[in-house]
Amino acid sequence: MVNKAILSWAGIAVIWISLLTACNQGWQPATIPLATYAAPLPEATGTSSPSLQPTPTITEIPPSALPVSSETPLAGHETALVVRVLDGDTVEVLLAGETLRLRYIGIDSPEDGQPFAAEATEANRQLVEGKKVFLEKDVSETDRYDRILRYAYLLDGTFINAELVREGYARVAAYPPDTRYQDYLESMQGEASQAGLGIWALPAASETPSISEASPSPGSEQRASEVVAVVVIDPGCSQFNAPGNDNDNKNEEYVCLMNQGGAPAEMGGWIIHDEYGWRYTFTAFSLAGGASVRIHSGCGSDSPGDLFWCRDETAIWNNGGDCATLLDSQGEIVHQYCY
Repeated sequence: MVNKAILSWAGIAVIWISLLTACNQGWQPATIPLATYAAPLPEATGTSSPSLQPTPTITEIPPSALPVSSETPLAGHETALVVRVLDGDTVEVLLAGETLRLRYIGIDSPEDGQPFAAEATEANRQLVEGKKVFLEKDVSETDRYDRILRYAYLLDGTFINAELVREGYARVAAYPPDTRYQDYLESMQGEASQAGLGIWALPAASETPSISEASPSPGSEQRASEVVAVVVIDPGCSQFNAPGNDNDNKNEEYVCLMNQGGAPAEMGGWIIHDEYGWRYTFTAFSLAGGASVRIHSGCGSDSPGDLFWCRDETAIWNNGGDCATLLDSQGEIVHQYCY
């Protein structure tokens, strides 16, 4: 009788121990849902990248590819702390004990005063401010403004440059020779554009708004371009790299605009700016249909065909690659050209 009771209690004890062991196993921290983030680390299309990086087509990243909750960067990467977000594509980081300004490679977000600039800045802030990030260099160390150029990743592996493009907070902008992930960024932009996200919900940069509209009379075969102004940046007429030292020859550095339409474009209050943000604002100026105008970086007397930025400091356009963006008086993008 006693032996049976002992055996019964022993059996119950074994069952309880088994249940407790199973529960304890269920309390282990959950693994990170590796396929949940939208912009995985891409594979380099040019210069070889660390073998730990998966290809862009992989939707589920193996754990070994991600520096999850780790303070140790992947081979060839640096670890930095984002201390301040300046806009949608520029931050300040604490790197090796030094505060540096960092520009994301391969993308361009709206500048201050442009449509969607505030939203892009806030998106970047929510993504990285106060967080540690891994940084990857391409070819160039810095741009001409002494900003370090990097691809950036969150500790969970999110590719920050690509994520901002994928969500429509930035456009792709190629600046050779730093084009390692250009194809991947282009694919992210295609998704954002197709979905109409962010800046792609705004009038497209390639679609110039009508400055002067007139409807042809019924039966008229007059082309629309003959009754509207269509102002574009003309790379064939522009000279972004002046002969010799640009800083000593700023009047031979210029960007050229052409009105491809038939109506004059009244450009008072329009702005053209470079990738860094240097701006030229048009005063009362009319560009006739079919006419062109050059905006020189140096000083001079304005005329119908030549305007002068009259910048005192360095030359404006980056010889190694830049973006010229033209805005109308409402801040809408009229045209953009990157080289």
